[in-house]
Amino acid sequence: MSAEPQLFRINPDSHESERIDEVEFASLGFQERRDIQEWIAANPGILGEDLLVIGKEFSGFDRTDERLDLLAVDADGRLVVIELKRDDTGSDAHWQAIKYASYLHRATADNVIPMLAEYAEVSESEATDWLLRHLNADDFNALNNDQRIILASHRFAPEVISAALWLNEKAPGEDLITCVQLTPYRDGEAGSLYVQANTIIPVPGVDEYVIGIGDASNEKLPVGHRVSKWVQTAARNRNDEVTRFLRDIADRTIQSLPGQLKPEKRSRWAGQSGDYRYYHLWYARPEWGNWDMFYFTNLYREDERDSGAWRIDLGFRGCQAVNAESWLANVNVHDDQLIDGEGNELLVSRRASALDASFADALATTLAHFIEVLTPRIDAILDESNEEGA
Repeated sequence: MSAEPQLFRINPDSHESERIDEVEFASLGFQERRDIQEWIAANPGILGEDLLVIGKEFSGFDRTDERLDLLAVDADGRLVVIELKRDDTGSDAHWQAIKYASYLHRATADNVIPMLAEYAEVSESEATDWLLRHLNADDFNALNNDQRIILASHRFAPEVISAALWLNEKAPGEDLITCVQLTPYRDGEAGSLYVQANTIIPVPGVDEYVIGIGDASNEKLPVGHRVSKWVQTAARNRNDEVTRFLRDIADRTIQSLPGQLKPEKRSRWAGQSGDYRYYHLWYARPEWGNWDMFYFTNLYREDERDSGAWRIDLGFRGCQAVNAESWLANVNVHDDQLIDGEGNELLVSRRASALDASFADALATTLAHFIEVLTPRIDAILDESNEEGA
């Protein structure tokens, strides 16, 4: 049984299939930089993920004249070194890319934005907006917290495959090196050329089918596997129905608030904890922060058998200086008494049969009123606490 990728032409009338010949890039006259690099720079989706290319043939290192092929930012903010080989990687392509990744590990937004501006031939202001949209963020906190490598070639030397597998195993869940096989085909009858892209490391989808021993709870897995689970969950949740819905609520809420009450920061996507999804809003000032003090929307599916049964909690979680529970008897949201409070958290719940625009609008109205009522009180408490501590 062949493990090599294959491509067939199907005749819809006769139902016959004919194999299309795999060829060499070299035999077609294609070159790494003039051709393959340009295809990927123009459409990085060839590599199987959402990448923003920020540099081509970058050589702006301070103590070496080495030049990497492509530099990109992935959806999680990591810098991605992309090294391209035509028909064979040779035995040390991974080492070349590892060096480049090491050179970039201290790069900041102040380095990345000029790179993107120069590459895209736009102003640094435009590059900033472009990069923030790609990250789906209001700041660069997530930018270059880590680096990774993509190697793309027609064939991979055993030395490269062995090193990639070993490095990924040593950093479980991180997938430091991704290997993408680019296989060229020539259809002589149609006069067409094709390139098939397959991610061969890490093997896509394997984790979904692996059965192990123990509880299904992620908390009982080893640390490396917990990281892997988080990476998989983040990729799955980044732009799904729930993220789009909770982001819509946040956008409507922010738009309806007066300027001084608008939260300046928000989650990048809807996270997941146990049986619910969450999305946070907060301010860019002390005491506030994601996981410190924030407004939240938590979305639950009331009945797993009924995809239309939803409950959403709108609320506020305080910090040590702000004990939210003591406010419970004194705060109303649109004539509905807050129905729950525990420790430093207040919330009000709503239910609906569909995650539609009318439900989002109603929730945004309630959350905006919640923010209008609570934020001035919170600011007053924090000001008083700061004066006492001065």
